[in-house]
Amino acid sequence: MSFIYLLLVVLGITSVAYLAKLSAKDGVSSLDLTFVMFAAAGVLGYFFTLVNHVETASYTLELCSISAMAGIGGGLAVFVFNKSVRIGHFGYSNAIYRSSFLIPVIFSVAFFGATLNFVTVAGILCILTSILLVSWSNDTFAADRTPGNLLWFFMIIGAFALSGLPRIGQLLISHQNLNSFAYLFMSYAVGFILLLVLFAMRRKRLKARALVYGILAAFASYVGVYCTLEALKLMPAAVVFPITLSAPIMLGMFISFVSREKIRPAGWIGVLIGICGITMLALQTYTK
Repeated sequence: MSFIYLLLVVLGITSVAYLAKLSAKDGVSSLDLTFVMFAAAGVLGYFFTLVNHVETASYTLELCSISAMAGIGGGLAVFVFNKSVRIGHFGYSNAIYRSSFLIPVIFSVAFFGATLNFVTVAGILCILTSILLVSWSNDTFAADRTPGNLLWFFMIIGAFALSGLPRIGQLLISHQNLNSFAYLFMSYAVGFILLLVLFAMRRKRLKARALVYGILAAFASYVGVYCTLEALKLMPAAVVFPITLSAPIMLGMFISFVSREKIRPAGWIGVLIGICGITMLALQTYTK
């Protein structure tokens, strides 16, 4: 069963990213896609709370606080990532976005006294080096770079930072043995409320095509997050995170390769270094 959970996580995460790429080609805006995705995921989450008879007592202050943090960070992260895919390289965007495993590790060191030793430092440096190499491969730092490349860099770094919040949330929910279904519903609902405000401020009608992509992305996202939580109950995080983050990165690069997006050797090297960094941090942080 553990293998099935990991497989579903990888497929779910990769599908969300790929739907962002497909919807961009079909003229769906990042806000439309993200808004529908969180709305549909919220409905899906509520349905599963009913089916699994989640009691009101499950919505503790701790769970609601974690869910709010994850929902705000996740909603903004997905929105910014979707915009990044629309203006920059898909494989590179996905690689940097998924490297956000670095965020909860740094958070643990800063606030929970986690050990900062040679392996942890090496893992952090590997991920930072990966981000620099991948960004350089996309001409972000070139003297003749286009304004779009620089905008892409700042946006994907923003998505990278924000997506660390739901990763922290998933780990806390699993560690504290809180109700997964209640967390999923609350986090998606908070993200939806935030995106609803942004959508209302835009004052533009929702494109019908966004419904198809958004609902598919919602299902894939829900499956990915739920299976991550379940996998963490059955396997060490040192196994779950390297697989569920590294595999989607490589699949994203494969999609870019098939789509004939330009990939420089430095880009491949950066991705591999990043995967090494993720693995080192996971093994060091969660095998104690």
